[in-house]
Amino acid sequence: MVYQLTALDNGLRVLTVPMANRESAAVAVWVKVGGRYEPKKISGISHFLEHMMFKGTPTRNTRQIKEEIEGVGGILNAFTGEEMTCYFAKLLKQYYPRALDVLSDMVLHSTLPADELAKERTVILEEIKMYRDVPSHHVHDLMGELLWPDQSLGRMLAGSPETVSGMTRADMLKYKKSHYHNSNILVSVSGDVDHDEVLARVADIYKTRRPEKPSAFVLAKSAQTEPRTHFFEKATEQTHLVIGLHALSRMHPDRYKLGLLHVMLGANMSSRLFEEVREKRGLAYEIKSSMSGYQDTGSFTVSAGVETKKTVRAVAVIMKELSKVRESFVKPGELRRAKDYFMSQVSLGVEDTLDHLLWAGEKALCSGELPDKAKIRREIETTTPEDIQRVARGIFRTGDLNLSLIGPVPEKMQREITENLVIKGT
Repeated sequence: MVYQLTALDNGLRVLTVPMANRESAAVAVWVKVGGRYEPKKISGISHFLEHMMFKGTPTRNTRQIKEEIEGVGGILNAFTGEEMTCYFAKLLKQYYPRALDVLSDMVLHSTLPADELAKERTVILEEIKMYRDVPSHHVHDLMGELLWPDQSLGRMLAGSPETVSGMTRADMLKYKKSHYHNSNILVSVSGDVDHDEVLARVADIYKTRRPEKPSAFVLAKSAQTEPRTHFFEKATEQTHLVIGLHALSRMHPDRYKLGLLHVMLGANMSSRLFEEVREKRGLAYEIKSSMSGYQDTGSFTVSAGVETKKTVRAVAVIMKELSKVRESFVKPGELRRAKDYFMSQVSLGVEDTLDHLLWAGEKALCSGELPDKAKIRREIETTTPEDIQRVARGIFRTGDLNLSLIGPVPEKMQREITENLVIKGT
């Protein structure tokens, strides 16, 4: 597969993901700005602005924006991350020029009408309440605060009720002008499309724009010497917890090795944590690991929902599994299954035009690197049990442990949980 990435003289980049014989096409306009670019006073503005992009332009009102895509059977959506904002559509390939025009119109010409801003503010405030009412979601926000205290990377992407309530239209116009410019934008299209045709269309749409200095953020501070905990007492039926550690950046040389470790520990039903915590002991319905990589840092987490009285035992078992992967080499058969699973997930993820576009687009935007399945396979296939142990020993350390928990956990149990936050050999 040959990706084509072209940088225009005006600073904009254009990516096409060729996928022959597909009936669908996907279009995305990426902006290299997100939660970690925000000053504390306007925390959540990237997400708020994303919502406002759908509220009308000089040539389309909010209903027309949606109908132009959904009226031909397409889907239209957006998301905000820590390091990016993405506006995307998927529809039949003959309509991709329409999606390109609509998405670009939103990003370039949204008027941010004051009456819509007032209404959307209440929507986002309700969204924040919704997240806080869902313990399995809120507990991850608490983990972010533990991993990166008093830093933008550790704040909730939607912001706080205080920051969202205080944002003005002037704040949004200033923020948009500062970040929504060609040097921060990547336009991408996937499907059975011609790169030169896409390039010509994009160049025409963005022809009056000029390059500016790319946006920057303050690098994360991840120094930690002892475990941190946040116990949030709430009368829930189930106790939700996350154990988190600082991990690898987006482009770290060991990122694929960490991916294999993640597969073996908690990515699926045959993983160690699922087997030990749920299958053997019945301590949790859901138990999984996750990993996130950013430009300069990353995280590895284990999350679970458990019956409150079983919380101490569940934490102890998780600690035991993290210790075991440090102490002993993984067996060849287990590593082989992890490699096959990893590469199968990569292959399955590029079958759909939208999934493939989001994968390739994120890499192009945030790292300047295009996906290379052959390179990924080489990295995966050359990984040894010694590599896995080395990565585990670099990340799984007692002094770097963090635990966030939501549930009706009394102080005595909190002390017992904290006492169990120990990884052997560290």
